[in-house]
Amino acid sequence: MNTMVQKKITIKREQEAFLSACKKFGFADQSSLIRAALDDFIRETKRKQRRAQITRKAGELAALYGQNTDLTAFTAIDGDDFHEAS
Repeated sequence: MNTMVQKKITIKREQEAFLSACKKFGFADQSSLIRAALDDFIRETKRKQRRAQITRKAGELAALYGQNTDLTAFTAIDGDDFHEAS
């Protein structure tokens, strides 16, 4: 089980009003709503970081692909149909 810690935060009045209505959204209390929101934010942030890393790596590989003739040797026949030899 995760250890819980208490934090004191400052929020806007609209945010406080939203938190006060937490039970309307199916949350037991304000803390559970905030934990769920933070979990979603963390998950989305990690997803964006992974996408950015994949994009960077793809750019690096594209540069290598263009420079390495061993990798591009067959581009002249791209699109040609190939059939199994009988």
